[in-house]
Amino acid sequence: MKVLFITKDFFPDTGGVASFIHHLADQLGRRGHAVYVLAPRKSGFEKITPEYYRIFWCPRWKRLASVPFIFYSIFLALTRRAEKVFMGHVMSTYGLGGLILRLLFGIPYIILTHGNDLRYSSSTKLDEKVVRCLLNNASLVLCNSQFTKEILRKMGYCGMVEILNPGVDIEKYRPTIINSEIIKKYHLDGKKVILSVSRLVKRKGHEYVLQALPIIIEQIPNIFYLIVGKGEQENHLKMMVNNLKIAQSVMLVGYIDEKDLPILYNLCDVFVMPSYELNDGKDYEGFGIVYIEANACGKPVIGGRSGGVADAVIDGKTGLLVEPHNIDEIAGAIIRLLNNTELARRMGENGRLRVEKELSWEILGERLANFLRNIYK
Repeated sequence: MKVLFITKDFFPDTGGVASFIHHLADQLGRRGHAVYVLAPRKSGFEKITPEYYRIFWCPRWKRLASVPFIFYSIFLALTRRAEKVFMGHVMSTYGLGGLILRLLFGIPYIILTHGNDLRYSSSTKLDEKVVRCLLNNASLVLCNSQFTKEILRKMGYCGMVEILNPGVDIEKYRPTIINSEIIKKYHLDGKKVILSVSRLVKRKGHEYVLQALPIIIEQIPNIFYLIVGKGEQENHLKMMVNNLKIAQSVMLVGYIDEKDLPILYNLCDVFVMPSYELNDGKDYEGFGIVYIEANACGKPVIGGRSGGVADAVIDGKTGLLVEPHNIDEIAGAIIRLLNNTELARRMGENGRLRVEKELSWEILGERLANFLRNIYK
């Protein structure tokens, strides 16, 4: 089977969509399929050299940026590199290449949506028409969560829909004993550690964890909050730390290379990220890969009861869901897991078992292969 992936979000950019597309393409390639990825050429692209699929780097135009995607899509179809098409995060004119292949050559396509792309891509009448045309001609639409599927149905889409949650590398993210040097590096000896890993943007909820920290310190004085990531909220969060007088209990670590993230997950006792919705519900957590990465390392997680987080965090089993604006509830959930080590251990183990059985890239790659086999011209 020859499969063409079309995406505007790909390496060398970091992020959940780029990682999702890479791992799915990689898994299909490992299964012996001929896989091609059409992605925009960005600074550092020459360093991306995947083993199991080939990348066609599309030139970037300042205007009419989607036009090269259309030409390249037609070229790849004419050179017999596309029997079936998979489009990820292209709910815009970037997806017109796949649509044209469908209309001109009868090549079927699957769309992957994470929800935010549906809402932002429908911001104008023209965008809305493009999105509906892409959806109505798709053989199948894959949603990253039940929440995204509900958005799709509310838009009036009545076609075939399946859920394909993001996955995790269960060999890379696994429980590991951390050596004492790492603990000393972050000054964590004798500490109860909570961890957040994400871009430092408002909807991730860091500010509410910081506001909950003085409440937690009253009961757990040796609490320590590690915040990993960079972003627009960094200075604001540093000011909050100073204003709340909790500098001795917080460290903003900054950017950490992805290869080192498993170490930090294993350092913590509880992972927390109480995400919430912004911009009248247009900006939200579509799933939350970091929750299942922490679970894969055997850690219990706390997430905000919003967006697609309920697909990532099984409330009461792999972690706890909280109202993201409720500081007392956030504090209570953290205190509960830090004080009840048996509950925390059980939730962490449940999370690890779940990712092994349901959310490894091997399992998700096979699911995608089955979806592609079952769509026809």
